[in-house]
Amino acid sequence: MAHNEIDKDRWDAALLRCPQRRWYMQAWVLDLCCPEWEALEDDSSGAIMPLLWRRKWGVDYLYQPYGTQQQGMFAPDPSSIDHVAFLRSVPKRFRYWDINLNAGIDLQAETNDHLTQQVNQELLLDADIATLRAGYSQGHRRNLRKCGDHPPVLSRDIGSEEFIELFQRTTAARFGGVSTGDLLSLSRFLVEGTLRGQCRLLGMRSEGRLIAAACFMEWKGGLLLLKSANTDAGTDRQAMFHLVDTFIQDHAGTGELLDLGGSNTASVARFNAGFGARSTVYLRLVRNLLPPPLRWLKR
Repeated sequence: MAHNEIDKDRWDAALLRCPQRRWYMQAWVLDLCCPEWEALEDDSSGAIMPLLWRRKWGVDYLYQPYGTQQQGMFAPDPSSIDHVAFLRSVPKRFRYWDINLNAGIDLQAETNDHLTQQVNQELLLDADIATLRAGYSQGHRRNLRKCGDHPPVLSRDIGSEEFIELFQRTTAARFGGVSTGDLLSLSRFLVEGTLRGQCRLLGMRSEGRLIAAACFMEWKGGLLLLKSANTDAGTDRQAMFHLVDTFIQDHAGTGELLDLGGSNTASVARFNAGFGARSTVYLRLVRNLLPPPLRWLKR
């Protein structure tokens, strides 16, 4: 389906029927990060797949937009989908792909493919907070106790601009910077997510100054730690431990699944696992169907 043929309400309704749905696959999120996105749909199985694309050197290619982690096919019964056949139905004009498939997709590499495993961490909030905290690592419990009888006061009045400013000079700078366009997309996620009641910003202040913050998204039983930002002062106060723990406490016993936005980076994975999160694996698919010499340039 071309972009102008997509019924956005129908798309979201179809997504809601899929157990592996993701917050960032909602139509409004896709509109913000890839305004001309297209889609595949299989009426018989209810399966859908966004085609997130852009153009470079006259070539249309599929990519992973900033702020999204997994895409690919989503279906009410993922096991009923022929993943290979579905992917082969992607329009031939997309000669190059670099996308992350969702965790429900198992695939073998074809001739022009390169597959690598990516790791995410998730925590099911199906117990009370005491039980969930008992599943924390000793190190995490120790960090939460360092404040003694005076736990830090967390702020829930964080504005999107304030968060973006902190994120830009901390997390983004540490990882080599984030483009102006990607920061704009992130800002739009926060603004529109807040208007829709899906965005929650938690932070820690020192003398009125924001020293750490986390952005969570909430949608239909799914929770996502989208981005976080932490200063040296926040690190000294174990801010991120308290921010994530507070969010877990807010949702304890709901049965919701918290996606901690995991990473192959060992330190990030350890931090997430310390809250009792389990690792899941999804695949990054690079498919190169470009003609020479472009094919060789993208190797």
